[in-house]
Amino acid sequence: MQAVWCDYGGVLTSPLHGLFGQVAAAAGVPADELLAAIRRVAAPYGGTLIEPLELGLLTQREWGLRVTAELAPAWTPQLDLTRFGDHWYAGRTANTALFELLAQVRARGLRVGMLTNSIREWEPHRRALAPDVRPWPFEVTINSFEVALRKPDPAIFALAESTFGVPPAACLLIDDVAANCAAARARGWQVIEHADPPRTLRLVEHWTAAGTGPTFPLKNK
Repeated sequence: MQAVWCDYGGVLTSPLHGLFGQVAAAAGVPADELLAAIRRVAAPYGGTLIEPLELGLLTQREWGLRVTAELAPAWTPQLDLTRFGDHWYAGRTANTALFELLAQVRARGLRVGMLTNSIREWEPHRRALAPDVRPWPFEVTINSFEVALRKPDPAIFALAESTFGVPPAACLLIDDVAANCAAARARGWQVIEHADPPRTLRLVEHWTAAGTGPTFPLKNK
C-alpha cells in the first residue's frame, strides 16, 4: 500500500443515515416529495440527486431556488433551501479517531489524500467541523466541484492515481457509498467500505501497517 484516499461526509463525519429525513422534517416537506423535487432539478444534468452541485454546475443558491420552485405550489419549505448546507451540517460531528489515524499513516511515509464529492458552498462547514489534528493528515484534497468529476466516475480515480503517481493496486479507498467502492475495485484499488467506525480503524491499521490487506475477516467488536 502506497496511498490512502478517504471520503469526507459519512466517513470523516458522523453517519449520514437518516439525515435527509431530518432535514425534510425540519423543512416541513415529506421526504419523498423533497427527494422527487431534487431529482427533477438533477435530471437535465444527467443526474439523480445533487450532481449539479457536486460538479459545480449550479451554485447552491441557484439549486435551492430551483428545488423550491419544483415543490410549489403544493409545498412551501420552512427552511431556506438556498442555504441547504447549513441544515445538512447542523449537529454533525467529526470522526476524530480516523483523522488522527490517517495523520499517523501519513507520518509512516504513505501518501494520504481526501477524495470527495463536495460542494463549494459547503467547504466552510467542513473546515469548521474538522478537528485540530496536527500534522494535518491530507497532503492533497480532490474536490469534485473543482475538477468537474465525481465518484463513481472512473476518471476521478484515475486523477487520484496520477496525482500521487501511484498504481491502482497500491491505492486504498475509504468510502461509505457502495457504488464508489465498486468503481474503485473495478480499477484495481483496495477498498474499505465504511459502515462501522471501529472496524474501519482496524482495517486501516491492517492495510497500512503491513502494506497488504488482512487475509482473514475482521469481526466487529
